[in-house]
Amino acid sequence: MQILTTSTNGKLLSTAAGCLQHMAYNHDHMKGRIRDVGGIPILVRLLQAEEEVSLSALGALRNLSFGQQNNINKIAIKDAHGVPLLVQLLKTSENFEIQELITGVFWNLSSSEQVKPQLLRQALESIVKSIIIPQSGWKGSQIMHDLTSEIQCTTVFRNATGCLRNLSSAGLEGRQIMRSCYGLVDSLLFVLRCVQGKNDVDNKAVENSACILRNLSYRLESEVSPEHKYGQVEDWRSRGLGGGQFKRKDPGDEPVKKKKNSKKHKGKENATPLPEHTNGVGL
Repeated sequence: MQILTTSTNGKLLSTAAGCLQHMAYNHDHMKGRIRDVGGIPILVRLLQAEEEVSLSALGALRNLSFGQQNNINKIAIKDAHGVPLLVQLLKTSENFEIQELITGVFWNLSSSEQVKPQLLRQALESIVKSIIIPQSGWKGSQIMHDLTSEIQCTTVFRNATGCLRNLSSAGLEGRQIMRSCYGLVDSLLFVLRCVQGKNDVDNKAVENSACILRNLSYRLESEVSPEHKYGQVEDWRSRGLGGGQFKRKDPGDEPVKKKKNSKKHKGKENATPLPEHTNGVGL
């Protein structure tokens, strides 16, 4: 810890942060000790250092934030202003390993109810713009039936969708923020269309994408205003997002038909939504 607080030598700082990364791996007691001696704010500050140092700091923060039992560490990263620094690094770095570690930290942080609101406000847009849209293959204005694009099912994409999967269970406000995030729903729908009939269906990123869309459709009928809901139907269909493109096969997902000659069932339908789904895990 003394090296991390006093040294300006990049190699020493990188080595010291790397030591903390290894010490924290699968060792919850050590994760608590590192937090107690003030290690988390120091590691967060190192995110602004040179690439080699920030890489080691990210590895340490990823290990320190892993596990439901380490929720205090996740809050400590948030309180040390870690989220905006992670977002800034994601925007500026093209290093795949750094992107992988950043999204891994985001995935871990997203399992904390105390951190989810800040991730939704400060990180969601950057994750979607920097990772989800480009790696999904969705080109914005292209027709959904054009499935020539290849999905980049990288660990970065898996981590990003894992984070968004946790965020999609953050309640009404979280669902509304994610539904209105440009390109998110379109990109995830495109992913599901692209993997149909291929060997990628069991991919973790595909699973995450399906779960995100499932959670965002929770209470959709009652939470979306009529003018917004029905005003965009034709636009959705023009992009291949409507018209029964994604018919569900589960009997519980099908609407209950009204019985014509039954007063008992007149005007009633199955209005009970499926529950939200979250795995509450990280990387």
